[in-house]
Amino acid sequence: MTTSGAKSRRDRMIVAAAVVVALYALAALLWFTGRGAAWTRARKAYEKELKTVQREKALIRDRGLWEERAETKRLRMPLVGEDEMPATRWERIVERLAEQYHVSVGKGLKAQQVEEDHGGVWEMPVEVKYDNTSLQRLVEFLYAVNKAEDAMMDVREMEISVRGKNVGALNGKLVLTCAYLKGEEPEEETK
Repeated sequence: MTTSGAKSRRDRMIVAAAVVVALYALAALLWFTGRGAAWTRARKAYEKELKTVQREKALIRDRGLWEERAETKRLRMPLVGEDEMPATRWERIVERLAEQYHVSVGKGLKAQQVEEDHGGVWEMPVEVKYDNTSLQRLVEFLYAVNKAEDAMMDVREMEISVRGKNVGALNGKLVLTCAYLKGEEPEEETK
C-alpha cells in the first residue's frame, strides 16, 4: 500500500506543480496582454498628440498668411458709427436683399438687440422668417447675402419646410449673424 500511496502522492505533487506553473503562465499572459493593450493605447494617444502638435506648428508657421487674411477681412468689414443703430441697419439691408430677390419675409424679420464683442469685432444675429419662396429664389438670396458689399453676414441656423402639398413653396427660418466694427471712419490725410 505504501507504493500506491507514494505514487499517488507523487502524482498529486506533479499535478500541483503543473497547476502552479499553469497559474503563473496565466498570470504572466494576462500581465503581458494588459501591458500590450496599454502600450497600444499609449501609442495611439502619442500619435494623436503628435498630429495636434504638427497642426499647431503649421498654424504658427503660417502666421503671416493668417494675419494677412485677417487684415483683408477687417478691411472688408463694415464700420458702424457710435450713434448708429446696428439692428436697424441690418434689418434694412436684409429687407432690401429679400425684396430684390423676391424672398417673402413680411414681418418675419427681426434683428436681435444682443451684440457680442469678439475682440473688437461685434456680432449681431438677425432672424429671418420666409414664406412661400422657391428654392432658386432662396439660394439667390443667400448668395446675395454672402456677397453683400455693405455687410458681412453668415448663416448660422437654417430651417426649411414645404407648405402643405406644394413642394415648390418653401417656408422656414434662418439666422444671419452680422459682423461689424464699431467706431468712426478714420479721416483721410491730405498732403
